[in-house]
Amino acid sequence: MKRVLVIVVTYNGMQWLQRCLDSVVADADLYVFDNASTDGSADYVESHYPQALLVRSAVNLGFSKPNNLGMRYALEKGYEYVYLLNQDAWLESGALEKLVCKASLHPEYGLLSPLQMTDGYKGLDAQFEKILRGSAPQDANGIIPVKRVMAAHWLVPLSSVRKVGLFNEDLFPHWGQDDDWCQRLEYSGLRIGVVPGARAVHDRARREESVEKRVKRDYYTGSLLRLVNPRKNFLFQLAFVLVFTFVKAVKYRSLLPFKYLGEILKSLSRIRFFRMSQK
Repeated sequence: MKRVLVIVVTYNGMQWLQRCLDSVVADADLYVFDNASTDGSADYVESHYPQALLVRSAVNLGFSKPNNLGMRYALEKGYEYVYLLNQDAWLESGALEKLVCKASLHPEYGLLSPLQMTDGYKGLDAQFEKILRGSAPQDANGIIPVKRVMAAHWLVPLSSVRKVGLFNEDLFPHWGQDDDWCQRLEYSGLRIGVVPGARAVHDRARREESVEKRVKRDYYTGSLLRLVNPRKNFLFQLAFVLVFTFVKAVKYRSLLPFKYLGEILKSLSRIRFFRMSQK
């Protein structure tokens, strides 16, 4: 198989780590970035996967920055592909090889994902099913073209990273970086696809979330994604966000959307600069 670096960002993920890392350790090199876990995740990786490059962080750096560090490492070391793998996800045997084969035959695809299933293969991951519901039919190459896909399972040729760049860790440190990167990938002329012959699991843990976390992820991140998209008219999207603020305030029965609107307005110069950098 062509040289693949699997990047896994861990944070208190002991319940998944064995299934996650065992699913790829025989087929690729491992880069594990631990975000200051307190459950022994880093020690477990060090003792059970000595072949992995383990990076221990003293603080939680979120999602974008650790993955960017892994992708920079892959670029420096001459890898051909990176595979971004969530700690709560794992691949079926042979899935990574199938993805690499499709990617090497079809360079017009800048990002490929396997089918993302629930644990136990009882069905498709709920968010993944929504993506497929609005997708085009499978093409003659056995790939389903989609507009976006979550970064729990991403095979990315490093040529795509060179063309599109890394995650925007300034505007999207925790959430939204995958949607933003998909927007940028499509804008650059590359395609996104799902390979139905490759299967994997995303074991989404059902956690109770605070209203603030939901507002920040759904309203704040969703608004930023609209504003940074170079395919969309900036002023129209800004007007939409202003209306969106009132809608979300009513939905959540909270003034938090107005708090995050203030953060968005403070970031407008950075947003516009980022938009211009993509042209």
